Amino acid sequence: MTEEMADIGVQVTPVSTVEAAANVLRELTLDGKLEPGSRLREHEFAERLGIARHSFRAATQILIGEGLLKREPHRGVEVPVLSAEDVTDIFKLRVALELEAVRLVGDAGIVPAEAQQAVTELSALAEDAPWRDVVWPDQRFHRAIIDATGSPRLIRAYAGLQSEITLCLAQLRPVYDAPAQVAAEHEELLAPLLAGDPVKAEELFRAHLDDAAAKLIEIHGRQAADPPVTKTKV
Repeated sequence: MTEEMADIGVQVTPVSTVEAAANVLRELTLDGKLEPGSRLREHEFAERLGIARHSFRAATQILIGEGLLKREPHRGVEVPVLSAEDVTDIFKLRVALELEAVRLVGDAGIVPAEAQQAVTELSALAEDAPWRDVVWPDQRFHRAIIDATGSPRLIRAYAGLQSEITLCLAQLRPVYDAPAQVAAEHEELLAPLLAGDPVKAEELFRAHLDDAAAKLIEIHGRQAADPPVTKTKV
């Protein structure tokens, strides 16, 4: 007699070769193992990953769409280098959008549950956690503030900036000794929202974003003086 299994409501989704390769390249980029300016030579990386060159090209195209890689004429695929001007421009818009979101959320007395969960995740990270494990909750924290406004246009405008924000977060790795520092910064940002103090929240968010922009510009200056050499184990 055959026992009938109950439907558990989930399925395992197989990952294609292209998706698997894209995941590896994404992790390498977010963890800082592929530094800004690093070139991903097709033959070399396809061989390292053990995949066909056409699969490698398809995988890099996924990350190009996400803004984590770019294709340059006569140079191929590489990790984008953000100039000081790029960082200034990105954060000019990011500050405008996030501060407006903080004002709206703070005035409404909203404390997004997703933002609180992101802080909990950051606080629980081990000291040697890979940087990608910092990037995702950091990103979700800020996106939760935007989403909590309920403004479709504000949310859409922020989404248009998301890939460059992700790239900025990935490239901030050199200025932090451990995930605990990032967790502490976001606990501080959350505190005035929990306390119902939107003015203080706006002040702290502005300082947080200005500091991030300044750190990225400093990193850019160091990289311009000392171009990266790609040393990556796949």
